[in-house]
Formats: sequence, C-alpha cells, structure tokens
Amino acid sequence: MKSNYTGIWLLLTFALAGVMFISFYKDISVGEWTVKKAPFAENILPQGNSELNWEDRLLANEDSVEVPSFELNPVVVDSIPKSILLFGDSMTFNLAQRLSKYARQNGHDLHSINWDSSNTKIWAETDTLAYYINKYKADYIFISLGSNEVYFKNPDRRLPYVKKILATIGDIPYVWIGPPNWNEDTKINDMLEATCAPGTFFRSQGMEFKRKKDNIHPTKSSSALWMDSIMRWLPKSAHPILADLPADTLDKVPNKVLFLKALN
Repeated sequence: MKSNYTGIWLLLTFALAGVMFISFYKDISVGEWTVKKAPFAENILPQGNSELNWEDRLLANEDSVEVPSFELNPVVVDSIPKSILLFGDSMTFNLAQRLSKYARQNGHDLHSINWDSSNTKIWAETDTLAYYINKYKADYIFISLGSNEVYFKNPDRRLPYVKKILATIGDIPYVWIGPPNWNEDTKINDMLEATCAPGTFFRSQGMEFKRKKDNIHPTKSSSALWMDSIMRWLPKSAHPILADLPADTLDKVPNKVLFLKALN
C-alpha cells in the first residue's frame, strides 16, 4: 500500500528544487514583485580563491572594487607606550638612531638588534627573533629586512622564510620596512608587500637617499629622514601608535643597539 505521505514528500521536493534554482539564478521579477535569491549559492560555492599566490594577491589589491561612498572609520591610535623591537640587517643601526628619539618623545621603550649581512632565511632558521621578542616583552615590532635579497632572481624562494618570521611575530603589531633600493630589484618588494598583512608594509623603493661610499647604505642623515617618512605614514598603517616628531631638544638620546655577528 502506498504511503499517504507520498504527495507531501513530492510537494516538498519540488519546493526545495525551486528554492535552489532561485538561489543560483539572478533575482526574478514578476510585475512589481521581485523574488530575491536565497544565500545557498554563496554558502556552497567558493567565493574567490583563498590560495592565490603573492603576485595574484598583489594584483587583487591593486584592482580593488569600487570604494563605497561613505568614509571608513579611521584606525584609532594606540596611546599606550610600547616595548618596541627593531631588528634586521645592517640598515637597522641608522634607523635605530632616529627611532630612539621617537621612542623617547612618545614614551616608548626601544630595543634594536642589528645583524650585519642577515636576511630572511637567517632570521627564519634561528630562534634569535623568538628569543628577543620574549626577552624584551615586545608588543610592537619594526622589521628591516630585504636589502640583502634585492637581487634574488626568484623571490618565491624567500617566501617560506618571510612567512616563518611573521608566524614567529604572531599577533604582535608590526611594520615591515622595505629595503632602500639602490637599483631595480627582482620583485622582492612586491613579494614582501603581498605577504605582509594590509597596512603593515612600508615600501621604501622609489625614495631618494644619500648613500655612503658603498652606494648602498643611506647616510645617517638620510636614514633619519627615512625614519621620519615611516613615522609620518604610521597613522595610516594597520596599527598606529604614538609617533609625534621628536623635539629639537632631544639631542643626546642613548641608541642602544645590539650587534650580532654575521654568519659565515
């Protein structure tokens, strides 16, 4: 004997099929009435490729959708003094000299680690970064790396190291200071910018620098202007902190930089 519920099940089946059809189709209009599509399609089908490589992610940022007419709420400046860790290659020392004055002016505590000839691979494959983050209880980080990798033909080979460094930093707010290019690079800056979180990469490429005799390292005065540019940009970053311009009276601020020996 046929079930008395056969008709009901058939009716429910056709109703569900109709809802699914609407969800995958455009809105349907009948006269003055419009049937809005259900959200099943958005929940079932993938919305964009989350596995884009760094080049695709960079292009996606450049080809952004139309900006809404309303203004987004600005990021609030964190007014709590920070334990700042600045680490990186040989560009770090002169940057630290100027950053130390910003730290004194704004109540921050600065710790700087200068590792000559270092690169992303060296920092990623040692426990040095984790050690100093823990030692200084760092809650804000500046990274100065990439200068020794400007000429690398394949920046993708450095991507795992960059990701490892960022994983070590974890949830600590950071700013990655891009290398001060003295010649065209092979897209190391593009890779760094695409890999870092939005609003955390400062692109130094294209800036004008006075260089030392090696024609690579910016002079002390030029590095100070470089850091000034970074701190002027900081309010637009993802994690702005107090960054008022140091007073002219701050002539003698101790620049405590720890120098690590280069790896052979």
